[in-house]
Amino acid sequence: MNPLRTTALRVLALSLWMGLLAACGGQTDGPSSYTQSVMQDRVQRDMRMREKESVVPVRRRDAFQGLDHYPVDRTYRYVVPLERSASLDTVMMAESTGGVRPQVQIGTVTVPLPGGPTDLLVFRGEGDDPRGRRWIPFADSTNQFATYRGGRYVDLKPAGPDSVVVDFNRAYNPTCAYNPDFACPLPPPENRLRQPVSAGERRPIFRPSTAQ
Repeated sequence: MNPLRTTALRVLALSLWMGLLAACGGQTDGPSSYTQSVMQDRVQRDMRMREKESVVPVRRRDAFQGLDHYPVDRTYRYVVPLERSASLDTVMMAESTGGVRPQVQIGTVTVPLPGGPTDLLVFRGEGDDPRGRRWIPFADSTNQFATYRGGRYVDLKPAGPDSVVVDFNRAYNPTCAYNPDFACPLPPPENRLRQPVSAGERRPIFRPSTAQ
């Protein structure tokens, strides 16, 4: 079967599945509810990539065949303490296009990954609301063969006054994975891991003639 048709059918099937779940009463408690939530987010992001306002450049849209992900694995979802920095340091983070962008380092988290506990720096944009988005740019050994070579991002959710949810099932590619004209912050050395993080988005699927 044509790969593009296969991807379109997959997105349609997932969309119908989520619609059926909603019609049957929405989410339930337990692992299945969590998986449904992650899958729904993935479908919605895939569909946004196909819209007129997509970050995928017009010249590549015909070749775009969809997002690809690792299977949902609750092993990669963690609730951990956020160790806040004594002072907020502005870091000039390197970008994919050669520039730099200021980011505020607000603290660290220690994540018990399958390969061993790992400390990761947590950031927010310099001009962002202090109570707003917190995120981790990270790279890992899967960048060599399965995930975007420039690393990935994961946004954090609050879990009480001093803890956050770090969910690598929701890790996503930076915009420059789809359009190299965008300037994307690159993971700092402290967030470059030797072990794999086999969760979240993999490399986007483009036809070989235009893939990067």
